[in-house]
Parts: sequence; structure tokens; C-alpha cells
Amino acid sequence: METFKYTSYAFDAEKGVLSLNYAVDDAYTFTERIIFPKPFRNLSEKEERALLRVFRALHIAAGVSYYKAFLCPKMEVMTEPLTHNEAVFFTDFYIKGLGEFSFRNDVVIKPDFKPEANYVEPETLDLPQRILVPVGGGKDSSVVTEVLKNAGYKPVLFAVGQPKPIKECMEVAGLETLIVKREVSPLLLELNQANNTFNGHVPVTGILSFIMAAVSILYGFSAIVMANERSANVGNVRKDDMTVNHQWSKSLEFETAFRNFVGQNLFLGLEYFSLLRGVSELAIAKKFAELKAYHPVFTSCNRAFKIDESKRIEHWCGVCDKCRFVFLALAPFMKKAEMVKIFGTNLLAEPSQERGYKELLGLAAYKPFECVGEIEESAAALSLLASEPEWQDDYIVQKLLPEVEAKYGDCQNFIRDAFTKSRKHNIPKEYLSALG
Repeated sequence: METFKYTSYAFDAEKGVLSLNYAVDDAYTFTERIIFPKPFRNLSEKEERALLRVFRALHIAAGVSYYKAFLCPKMEVMTEPLTHNEAVFFTDFYIKGLGEFSFRNDVVIKPDFKPEANYVEPETLDLPQRILVPVGGGKDSSVVTEVLKNAGYKPVLFAVGQPKPIKECMEVAGLETLIVKREVSPLLLELNQANNTFNGHVPVTGILSFIMAAVSILYGFSAIVMANERSANVGNVRKDDMTVNHQWSKSLEFETAFRNFVGQNLFLGLEYFSLLRGVSELAIAKKFAELKAYHPVFTSCNRAFKIDESKRIEHWCGVCDKCRFVFLALAPFMKKAEMVKIFGTNLLAEPSQERGYKELLGLAAYKPFECVGEIEESAAALSLLASEPEWQDDYIVQKLLPEVEAKYGDCQNFIRDAFTKSRKHNIPKEYLSALG
């Protein structure tokens, strides 16, 4: 296949449906649909112009899912041509957002975005002073929600789709919600099943960020408050002089680039930042341990969020890296009986989990391609468990603590770091006090 084409996009305001259309040579055509629930605000002419610019950018961002299936050497943007700023941003978005995909498939990502248009100043919008918080169904977004509530804010909770953990976490929060639907082209899913195209991880959070930028105009929000912690900044492996980071579109690097891109190329008047950026996974876990109303309903296991709803589970699978890490991070701050009730088992007592925990602890291979904490955080958590009578005799603690201490020492510096906030973040001053 020679050319990947961004053929067109169209928004049906009556139905609230945005259609994003792509093609590969003359062989395949794809249509992705994003459905925004009615009603919308009455938009000014400036807001309508800004919204179209966001849709145009979303068209390019969402195209990464289809481009990666074929890795065509040429690209053709058949709508409005890109400016130099846009071409640079999306080149970075595709290369770094497909970093894990590139590593796993042993391919080189060479997007062919051409800067062909002159720069156009963005619109300045006066958006309503409201906060949008995306909910993922796990501990991080639950902590952000409760921190904002305790600080006197009433955020609106947002999700694309509503798997059971997201729905139930929203119900516990008791706040207004906004649900958008995203329908990936069925043809892409068919091709993935047939195994005759490339498949793998894409920068989903980056795509969702563009969707939320559109939401901020359609419904009126001046701030999008994310729940991405500092461990998202840390990569997994090196490839071709680049750090491959499974969580790149959750990282501070992406957050800053996206903030700048929106303000310089789409519109002014939106804050986009993560409230947890300076905080470790362990510090978040300690806070979440206090939020007992969420414990029966939250899930971070990816099997609860599969695109194919028939393959979703409604509990923790107990055998993936995400389950292993969340269990390890929470265990120092919770009773064993509470943990077993949540997960259905004690993962730290199972010899079959040893290899997975070795990877999380940096004792084997590399940090798993998952949304898990830093190796140092896992080591800190294991060290904390070694001093807890309830946990210290479990198989994983007994077996791996000597290896951890042989490699890292007593881990006291890791523990101190885990509970020391980083100053590297984009949090506006008015929100800093909310974290305490």
C-alpha cells in the first residue's frame, strides 16, 4: 500500500455525529464516528470556527489507528493542508505515540506530513468556568474527583464509552456526567482479527484529549483536569535513540506539547493539565486506600475495557501486569482481607506471579508495557510490606525482597522519593492547594 489518505471529516450538528474518513490507496476506506450527546450550547461564530479547527486536528490524531495498520510511505491530507506547526506536532505524535507499536513490530515509523499552509492565529474563547474530569474507572481519576470535591469544586465527569467500572465509579462520585461514544471503523477491527495488517498500541489518551477539546467548546468547559501521575513520564526501553514509553500520551512531555498545540493552533481559553503530575503511584494508592466507597467498584485491569464488549470481564483478572502492580501499590496501605475481597485472591502469595513481579521490580527484562509505576516505586512498596507482619511472610515478599535489596539496598531512598512531590507540572496556582 502506497498512500494513506485523510479524505474528509464532517459534523452533523443535528445528530451530534462527527464522521472521520480515511482511505488506503483505492483498496480500503474507513469511517470512524464520534457521537456527542445533545443538547449543545449555542455557539458564537468564533466558537464555531474554533470547533472546526479542533475537528480538523482530531481527524489527523485519530488517523493514527488506521495509518499504523499499513504504514504507507506516503500521506495525503485531502482536507485543509497542515501548517508547519501542525506538521511538526503530528509527526511527533505519530512517532512517539507509536513507539511501543514500533518496538513490538520491529518497524520504523516515518510519517509523511507536509507543511503546506500559512499559520493562522487561534481564536480567543471565553469559556464557562467549569471543570471536566475524564474517568477511567481506576484509582487515579477517583482520587482527582474526590480531591476536587473536597476543595469545593463540582467537576463534570467525562468518559468515552461507559464500561461497568467507569459507570459505577461515576455513580459513587455522585456528580454530573457526560458520555461520548466512539465507534472505530468495523473494517479496521476485521483486518486486525485477520492478522494481515500491523496491529498494536496507539496513543489513546492523545486522541481522547482532542475529543475533550471539542467537548470543552460544545458544552462549555474552561479546564480539563487529568489524572496522570509522574510515573507516566518514565519510559520502558530504548529503540533507535528514542525512549519508548507505553504511557507517552499520559506523560508531561505530551501534556505540555498538547497544551501548546491547542493554544497556538486551535483556540485560547482552555486549561489542560494533570492534577496528579507531581505525585507518585504510591502516594496516590495511599490516598485511594481511604476512599472506601470506590473499593468495590474500581478496576484498572484492561480486560474490563476491551473494545469488543463480549470479551470484557467485570472484575480483576489477577494475571496481568496491571493487576499485579495495583495490588502491590495498595497492599502497604490496606488490610489483607480488604485486598482479597477486591481482587478475589492474594497475588503476593502466588508463586505463578513471580516472573511478573520480577519485571515490575526491575529484576528481569524491562518495565512492562502497561500503565504501571516506576521500578523504584515497586521496590519501595515491597520494602514497606516487609515490615508489615500481615504481608511479610507472603511468597513474593519472601522470595524477591532479598534480590531487591541486593540490587538497590534497603530502598529507604525510594520510599522517601515516593512521598516527595515533584515540582515538574503544569498545575495552575489556584488548583495547587487542592492537593494539600
